[in-house]
Amino acid sequence: MAHAPNNSEPPMGSQEVFEQMVKERLRQAVRVALIDILEEEVSALIGARPYERSKERRDYRNGHSLRDLETTVGLVADLPVPRTRGGHQTQVFERYHRRREELDQAMGEMFVKGVSTAKVGEVIETLTGSRPSASTVSRVFHTLEAEYESWKQRPLTERYAYAFADGTYFTVIYNGEGCNMPILAAIGIAPTGQREVLGFRVGDRENQQPWEDLLEDLKDRGVKEIDLWISDGGQAMLGAIGATFPSSKRQRCVMHKMENVLSYVPAKQRDQVEPELKALFYQKGRAQAEQAVAAFVERYPHIYPTAIECLQRDLDACLTFSAFPKEHWKTIRTTTVIERLFGVPT
Repeated sequence: MAHAPNNSEPPMGSQEVFEQMVKERLRQAVRVALIDILEEEVSALIGARPYERSKERRDYRNGHSLRDLETTVGLVADLPVPRTRGGHQTQVFERYHRRREELDQAMGEMFVKGVSTAKVGEVIETLTGSRPSASTVSRVFHTLEAEYESWKQRPLTERYAYAFADGTYFTVIYNGEGCNMPILAAIGIAPTGQREVLGFRVGDRENQQPWEDLLEDLKDRGVKEIDLWISDGGQAMLGAIGATFPSSKRQRCVMHKMENVLSYVPAKQRDQVEPELKALFYQKGRAQAEQAVAAFVERYPHIYPTAIECLQRDLDACLTFSAFPKEHWKTIRTTTVIERLFGVPT
């Protein structure tokens, strides 16, 4: 059976704390990319890499100076800027400031969506003002790729109190054309309250196998137990959760359920029905919620029969949250946590 909810567990971290954690990951991505690009800029100027003997050498390295850089995801402190005996002044920071938002987004994409040699080359050229050689792009690419792979393979905590699963689509350019790329993701909340992106991968959200692959990856990296999964009603995802974490409880996102129910209500009547429907999931406890549901069903069986049928399907899973600490209900009733990660308006 799933681990029994523990009312003594520390409260979960706020959404603001989680967003700061994501920003910190992006700051690290920007930092790693800039350090590599600064080193490659100096290597190209000197005509030799560190400790390399070369007939084309034009200067020598002379340590590093530290510099802070304000980015769109916060301050990147103490960037080591290479110096040369000839007094080389990098152009990277001036060029960066002119195109800060665009470059931060590009460098973040290297980590969030995977590194591409084309993107690396574009960023280096933008920051240094010259087209990088194939070998330079390759070196930076492999450094960033190693960072990305290390993040994807990092060990995870054995137990998470809650986990959110969802999928979305990102537009990716292939051969000059925009293509929708399906991305599946999982976010976990540890018993301490700390939130983290557990993993993500490309895959069709309507196909169970990609979901199973994602969840099996979490288990391979150390996850043994998840008390409660929060998701929408996608059957492929639910099948994968049942196959990989059979002892976990499941919470059906109440926002998705309400949207489904209201889709069977005429548009002109939705403003009346929606507050009543929402109130069903915001009662003081499970008993009160069940009483409210019974009254709602009794009121509308002949007016909106299809909507009532939709409400009653999977209703038990919509109320699972009530068995967990009350201070957590706001977070675990819906998949809002993971939708914010995707940038979906809530």
